[in-house]
Amino acid sequence: MNLKNVLIKITAIVVVIFTVVSCDDDFNSVGSEVIGGVNFEDNEYKAVPITYSKRFERVQTSGLPNNLLGVYNDPVYGQSTYNVLAQVLPARFNPTFGNNAVLDSVVISLPYFSELTETNVDEDGVVTNTFELDSVYGSGKINLSIYQSNYFLRDFDIDQGSEERQIYYSNDIADNFGASVEGTLIATELGFSPSEEEIILTTPDGTDADEERDSQSVNPRLRIAFLSTIAAAAAQNNTDPPTPREANQLIIDYFTALFLDKEGSIELSNANNFRNYFRGIYFKATPDTGDGSLVSFDITNTNITLHYSFDTDEISTEDLDGNPDTEDFVRGTGDLALNFSNNIVNGIDFDFSNGTLNDGSNISDILDNQDEINGEDNLFLKGGEGSYAVIDLFNGNVTNENGESENELDFLRRQDWLINEASMKIYINQDEMISGDTEPERIYVFNLETGEVLIDYQADVTSNAANPFISVTEHLGPISRGSDERGEFYKIKLTRHIINVFNEDTDNVKLGLSVSQNVNVIDIAQGFTTPTNTEDEIIPFSSIIAHEGTILYGNGTNVPEEKRIKLDIFYTESKSN
Repeated sequence: MNLKNVLIKITAIVVVIFTVVSCDDDFNSVGSEVIGGVNFEDNEYKAVPITYSKRFERVQTSGLPNNLLGVYNDPVYGQSTYNVLAQVLPARFNPTFGNNAVLDSVVISLPYFSELTETNVDEDGVVTNTFELDSVYGSGKINLSIYQSNYFLRDFDIDQGSEERQIYYSNDIADNFGASVEGTLIATELGFSPSEEEIILTTPDGTDADEERDSQSVNPRLRIAFLSTIAAAAAQNNTDPPTPREANQLIIDYFTALFLDKEGSIELSNANNFRNYFRGIYFKATPDTGDGSLVSFDITNTNITLHYSFDTDEISTEDLDGNPDTEDFVRGTGDLALNFSNNIVNGIDFDFSNGTLNDGSNISDILDNQDEINGEDNLFLKGGEGSYAVIDLFNGNVTNENGESENELDFLRRQDWLINEASMKIYINQDEMISGDTEPERIYVFNLETGEVLIDYQADVTSNAANPFISVTEHLGPISRGSDERGEFYKIKLTRHIINVFNEDTDNVKLGLSVSQNVNVIDIAQGFTTPTNTEDEIIPFSSIIAHEGTILYGNGTNVPEEKRIKLDIFYTESKSN
């Protein structure tokens, strides 16, 4: 074979390979080629929903996953005050306190959510822990009063039958329970604000019998301790003099009569009797200085603990009472915890009339006059006893391919589209919002008829099941901020929901849109949007436990076109050559 023929064959092979590669590149860039000269093209359809807001007069606050206590000042919506009324149960019924029992201290403990960030050990072996508080909002102070409540929180709704659980609402403490909630004042904390410092607890010296008292540290919390005069005197011998609050013998005497003196009584024998006897604890917050402080606390570990001492059967070798003619018994110690449980109600004092827009419009008046037919310029989302938005998709007519008016949903269902993505960018009205830490990180979309999450939520959680704390990041994306850290928009993906609506597998229901403190909380609660409305409506728990608010752009004609709320549907359709 001569050189010329070899070159011809090599050239032919190179051409064939180049042709194949070129065809493959063409296939990938176009997306699809099929027999018959049919290919595909990508397009976008923009649907503009009708949107408006609805306000709540009251919301369910019993059964919450966590509770709020304190005062929060929203820069747009104004002040909210959160109080807590809770039932307690003793750690054991029919408690025995021992011979010659004496109540030494009463300790109220309310732990904050916190994270241990650092542990240091000095040259003397002293350990110091550094914590960072989670779910504490505001840096101001509040005044806190703690009462034994005389109001009985029943378990069942007597108006609905004995099997229906009693639901309590955000306005019940202030409007319905009366003065009995503030029964006996137990403690006051003036100028209180949550501290991130660990708490060092000192206890009487242990078996090592050295000169220093034993100690242990606990994570940050509100902790109020009342010492008996005897315990206070003992503490004074080892530490600085106790404060008047710690030496308040009146509180010790009060709890002695309630518990130690009731040993063997029917009141301490079972849960029902005890809840009627000791009806609950009421934490009441009032503003003090600055913007106030609001804390989401760990209700499951909140308690009041009675520490007491008693005579054991062991005779002491020392003369403990100063009388050598009597036998002195070694003293033992015990405790009884009153744990917060069962009915726990958050009271919320909030009024939309405290919020105004830049033009002086009152937010309360705006919410009372929403246009549910044509939609609104602004959507008002506020947590707690707040408000949410309604999104009504595909409710109007469009001009179809024949120039005729047709229902938008009927038109879309006739299209042979492959839906790639359906999503909404919901823009924040930056002219009305004070951006920063006061903006909610998440918003939450739900089926307004049932309160259930959409199918996109379920798929998103599954894909992030390994780390549920960062779940639903695709469906319910976090706030998107600009280079100046101002919130710009939220992006909500509804692809699977829209596909099901187009395929008639899902009804085209109205959607609710709310703020969310925790998008992993999907339980729903009841609320009422007007004082005269006797029909309960649905609001997610994740909105009720949220304290923040935001103002989003709706579909109104005064909204800038580029920021008007839209459902962007990206699709692929076939196109004949």
